[in-house]
Amino acid sequence: MAYAPCFSVKDTATSIAFYKKLGFDIDSSTAKPGDDIHMLFYQGEFCAMLYSNDDLKNWLPVLADTPIGFAGMHYLGVDGLQDAYDHISRHAEIVKPLTEDHNGVRLFYFRDPDGYVIGVNEKSTVNAG
Repeated sequence: MAYAPCFSVKDTATSIAFYKKLGFDIDSSTAKPGDDIHMLFYQGEFCAMLYSNDDLKNWLPVLADTPIGFAGMHYLGVDGLQDAYDHISRHAEIVKPLTEDHNGVRLFYFRDPDGYVIGVNEKSTVNAG
């Protein structure tokens, strides 16, 4: 089973530029003409989708009155946590600096331009559940 978060964003160009600065890759090749949806990859692995808020609400009208943003967080497992922190912290708002949680897992959290909070930890410590 796979879980694929889809971030509803105000401006995909802004979000794409932001995530590229953080070292993410974007693949828009699966979008049909007129679709404003983009696949987000980190270290070669798929991790999320970016979807224009207007397009998403047309696709799923049940979301029409839902504001952009998220009350919670997503996690990203990376190789080389310190390098990821050093790079991302130069380009994004760090909302919780590199620290250790109650299980001894080192991680940090950043916020993207639309308010999504993403926790980043060493891939080897991600629970594959």
